[in-house]
Amino acid sequence: MHQSLFRLSWLILLLNLAMMSTSYAQGVRIEVGKRVTAVPKVCESVKPASIEAEIDIPGLVREAICKGAGDMLSDYTYVMTNTKRTIDKKGHIREESTVYEVYMPTLKGGTRGRGILLVTSKNGIPVPAAELEKERAKAGERLEKEQGKVESQTPSLPEKDTILTKGLMPIGMYPRTRSLKSSFGRTKADVALVVQTFLEKCELTFDHREQIDGHTTLVFNFKARSGAEFNDNERYIAKLHGKIWIDAAERIVTRLAGWPTSETSTMVTGIAPQSDESTPAVYVEMTRLPEGVWLSKTVRLNGADYRDLFEGIESDGTVSYSEYKRFTSEAQDVILDTPVKTP
Repeated sequence: MHQSLFRLSWLILLLNLAMMSTSYAQGVRIEVGKRVTAVPKVCESVKPASIEAEIDIPGLVREAICKGAGDMLSDYTYVMTNTKRTIDKKGHIREESTVYEVYMPTLKGGTRGRGILLVTSKNGIPVPAAELEKERAKAGERLEKEQGKVESQTPSLPEKDTILTKGLMPIGMYPRTRSLKSSFGRTKADVALVVQTFLEKCELTFDHREQIDGHTTLVFNFKARSGAEFNDNERYIAKLHGKIWIDAAERIVTRLAGWPTSETSTMVTGIAPQSDESTPAVYVEMTRLPEGVWLSKTVRLNGADYRDLFEGIESDGTVSYSEYKRFTSEAQDVILDTPVKTP
């Protein structure tokens, strides 16, 4: 309790000192949770897969699912840039962007919390100074209120059989992104982008090895597995083909890109997508922080160029993450790590 309140006071102080927006982000929510057990269920009994003479693809997929199943995002504050691009019937392009700073309450095992989002700029224009001061106080109040909710939660108890479970440990956290379109309070379209779904329900075939930022990376082609069943908001995956990049040493997905097959979709221009020579319909890229944790860098759902793919989502939405800062706390001290600017 002492550590959590001490960390919270530092976060509120940071909100009062930092030059950040202050309009609350309507319609944008960040929710995360902390597991009770150290080893996630998807990591139980998972062992390192062979990738030398012959790649054990099923084993590598299980390992990659585990490595990105972490819950460490709540340990960080970060900057999130949300960009939206639309194309009207005359072909006119409109782009909007909002930059947020995201602050998370301290979570304990078995609890969940919601991030506090503060707008730093809208379409490149900073929030006016007069509004800034007023909203800083509101942001601190929201953070304190959310922290109170977390403290009042009763953590779930781990099952007796899972306390001593053995398996690999995650080293990152894949994004789980949803794009919603609503009208008069009713959801008209819902699309989810979850890396684990691609790994679990797509067939991977090895393509080649390549070097990315000094890391040997295994590149696979993917397509939906025959007979795979998807949730309603993930049915578009059955119409995709693409590539998945997996770090050879750390066995985590570092990039994913997908395009509709020529038989299922065309771009707004009327041109059939040509794999990596055209703009992807879905894209995920991860970034490795200095402490070895992998977190989101870019997530994209492109319904502007592929309007018949996502069943109602007709905008191109890109979320970029940067300047991750990790808070670590002790009873007598709080350390704010140096901001990490992703390339």
